[in-house]
Amino acid sequence: MKKFLLILLVTLLLPSILMAATEAEKRTAIDNGLAYLATTQNANGSFDGGGLDYLISQTGSALLAFLEEKDNWGTNAAAYQTVVDKGLSYLLENANVVGITPQTHGNPDGDGNGVGVKFYPGVINSRDTYVTGLVLPAIASSGTPDALVTTGPLAGRTDGTGAGGAWTYKDVVQNTIDYFSFGQTENAGTMDGGWRYYANYGNSDQSTTQWPVISSLYASKMGVSTPGFVGTELDKWINNIQYPDGGAGYYPTDYGTRYGEMNETGALLIEQAFRGLGVGNANVDAALAYINSGWLWSLGSGGSYDGNFGHPYAMWAIYKGLDLTIGRDDMTTITNLHGDPGDVDNPSHGWNWWEDYCESLVSSQAANGSWAGYSSWGTGLATPWFINILAGTTIPDGNGENIIPEPATMLLFGLGLLGIAGISRRKKN
Repeated sequence: MKKFLLILLVTLLLPSILMAATEAEKRTAIDNGLAYLATTQNANGSFDGGGLDYLISQTGSALLAFLEEKDNWGTNAAAYQTVVDKGLSYLLENANVVGITPQTHGNPDGDGNGVGVKFYPGVINSRDTYVTGLVLPAIASSGTPDALVTTGPLAGRTDGTGAGGAWTYKDVVQNTIDYFSFGQTENAGTMDGGWRYYANYGNSDQSTTQWPVISSLYASKMGVSTPGFVGTELDKWINNIQYPDGGAGYYPTDYGTRYGEMNETGALLIEQAFRGLGVGNANVDAALAYINSGWLWSLGSGGSYDGNFGHPYAMWAIYKGLDLTIGRDDMTTITNLHGDPGDVDNPSHGWNWWEDYCESLVSSQAANGSWAGYSSWGTGLATPWFINILAGTTIPDGNGENIIPEPATMLLFGLGLLGIAGISRRKKN
């Protein structure tokens, strides 16, 4: 009897384990996810619930999901545009102007107006870097660099590039990058070159550092560059955060505590890509091998911060890192997968890392179109991040325009540049 029940259980599970999500199923999951998000928008334009840090972060994340799928809005175009407009207004209402000054290694003030912008009210808050890093990609993806800011603390300023000195959306992106450049950690030993919870915190962690970096990549969509000294300093952090096994930790290798390795290694790939490092560079290859070795690691395997599948924060970080480094069509780098169903209907490739993610997300979506999330990353964050993964969102690589060159910028990784030729170029499926 026990043997019969075991065979029955395996038989029931096989279709969900070995059946790839079709392109039609992905499309349905994306559409249902966007429809769900639209129902969670509050009257003031924010999304979902929680404290102000969550409201702003969830709004930035939701808007990025909507904007990346704008070409597929179909009959919902008018309604979704209203959703986006309300959401952008909410974000701008929560912009905050911060005075900035030259730092040890360079001047962060890209437009010379003496200020930067973060997206959290008040002078200092322990969520400044996280929240701002989740907002900037949405604004940079709005496709309206010349649109004027008409609401919030930035409205009425006269030091922008619009008519009469009004601020444009591009000015917002520029001054947000100025704030991040101002806030990079310096003169802190092995903590140099990263970021922490707010500007000039005094030390760094890998989870926080990925957000200014990914924001700098998205800023390039509006032609906004990051000062060269930021990249040069980031090289120090990249060197110190990678462990001998190829993975990264929350803190540098000399700190003695390591957790969140899958998430942090995904962030490492993002940082390496920002610095122009790709396949063929020894450190990048080691990070990819580490991701491959832990690919099947489920959420919570070593605590709430660890894992991969089912862990929204880790999956979104890893997706961004892999998309930037090997692309979604790669079939050879991540091979430690959940079997091979042999029936993938994507003409670009067979069963690979991205299809493995997609099958997991299609099969775990709730009936109302949401995803449950996990720990600190609940439905309001998990749902838009998972939509972006399913949609095959292409993470901008800056096309060589995201960093202002400086002499000797790449001394620490000069030999790694030999591997740039091996970077796989992505095409949106």
